[in-house]
Amino acid sequence: MNKIQNPPKKELEYDCQDATFRLSVYEAGHAITAYLLDQKIVSIQMFPRPPMTFTDKCFDSHSWDSFVEILEIRVLELFGGPIAEDIVCKGSSCCTGDISRIDEITRILEALHGEDDIDSEDILFDLEDRAEEMFKPQNVKDAILPVAKYLFQQEMDGHIEIDGKEVTRIISDYIPPVKHKKLGLLEMLNIG
Repeated sequence: MNKIQNPPKKELEYDCQDATFRLSVYEAGHAITAYLLDQKIVSIQMFPRPPMTFTDKCFDSHSWDSFVEILEIRVLELFGGPIAEDIVCKGSSCCTGDISRIDEITRILEALHGEDDIDSEDILFDLEDRAEEMFKPQNVKDAILPVAKYLFQQEMDGHIEIDGKEVTRIISDYIPPVKHKKLGLLEMLNIG
C-alpha cells in the first residue's frame, strides 16, 4: 500500500524586503521597548502601533504626572519600532506615520509643561535619545530577531492579534525582567 506523504513544511524566509517581515521587526521593537519600560504586554496587533499594555487600560493614579508618564512611555514605544527596524533591516521605512504621532504627543507634553524653557523638539529628541539607549545592549539587539520571527510566523498563520504572554516569554529569554522606579521626563530634566 502506498502512503501519501505530506510535503515538507516550507521554511519561512526572513527578508527585510518582505513588508510583513519588516512589520514584524517593527512590532518587535515596540514590544521590546514596552518590556524594557516594565509594561505588561497584553497583546500585539499586526499593524503599525505599539502593543496593548496595561497602561492603556488604566492610570497608576489620577494625576497629571501619571498622565505625562503614559505619554512619555507611548513616545518611547513608538520610537522602538523604527530603531529595531534600523538594527535588523539596516534602515527604517516601514511605518513612517509614527513620527507624526510622536510629534503630536510631544506637543501635548510641551503644552502640559506650560513653560517657555522646554519645547516639543527638546522633548522629542530627549525621548529619542532614551529609546536609542535602550537598544544599545547586545542582549536587547539579540532579542529583536526571535521576537520578529515569532510575530511573522503568527501573522503567516493568520493571527492578527497576538497574545503578549508568549512575546514576553521570548523577550525574557534574552533580557532579564526590568523592575525600576519610573522616572518622568519633567523629573529627568530637573524641571518637574
